[in-house]
Amino acid sequence: MLMKARLLELFLLLAALQARAQLAASSLAQVFTVTDGGVGKFRLPQVRLPNAAVARRINRQLLRQCVDYTGSVDSTASPRRQVRQMVVECCYDQETKGWMAGGLGYTGTDYTVLLNQGYLLSLEFAKDDNGLTRMDAEHLTFDLRTGKRLTLGDLVADPPAQLAQRLEWAIDRRLKAELADVAAVYGDSDVIAHVAQLYGFEEWNTVKQKPTAADTSAASASDMKYWLETADFALDDHALLLYHNVGMSRIDIPFLPDPVYTFPFARIHPRGLLVPLAKAAGTKKPKTK
Repeated sequence: MLMKARLLELFLLLAALQARAQLAASSLAQVFTVTDGGVGKFRLPQVRLPNAAVARRINRQLLRQCVDYTGSVDSTASPRRQVRQMVVECCYDQETKGWMAGGLGYTGTDYTVLLNQGYLLSLEFAKDDNGLTRMDAEHLTFDLRTGKRLTLGDLVADPPAQLAQRLEWAIDRRLKAELADVAAVYGDSDVIAHVAQLYGFEEWNTVKQKPTAADTSAASASDMKYWLETADFALDDHALLLYHNVGMSRIDIPFLPDPVYTFPFARIHPRGLLVPLAKAAGTKKPKTK
């Protein structure tokens, strides 16, 4: 009898561990890559989930993110065939019957999975035009339970005007620090004035200063709601990532500042699916070297 009882306990323990593993697996997406199978200029993400309907909803949005339907691409074709059509459209010379080295127009895309846990999937996309990678990346974050593309307001409970002001302060600090570094390295007033103009400073000072308070008094509730719905953001396993791109030409790339602004979960007020992720991040022990 004792042996039977122990066997039963072991069976129940194994069943519980298996159920826990299945639950953890269901909170992740199986992400796989669709390519043209040859030239390799386009790498598109697609997902598999226990709920096939949700997976289809996410995959349709991922295709819309990566595929240019303004040309001859057939939106009813399989993802692989759509990719193949894009490659031919951008990079195959019908006159010479050969492949172009760089291509014309929209010539490629790639992606990085930034987060895939806790029913959240966050991705970054890098796209190419005329064979050159664009200087600004794009981001999508999904609820793996429903397939909904999430907005900043779905995940963060901070007052939007307050969060926007914190981002403005961070941008101001970074750009002024970058400008001070340019002055230290180049020491040329014309170069400094040019970079200051790129950064949007009408009056500039190379001495590192405290950030200027952003004026959010004129921002209406509708303005802040729009910002929450359209802000470019992503997630990793410990922080909210907000993005601000300084528009400039490729000739000015040496002065391009890092567009990523990191807000650790401990410094924001998470909402919805972000709450358990933030709690998990807070309980992790720091890595030791």
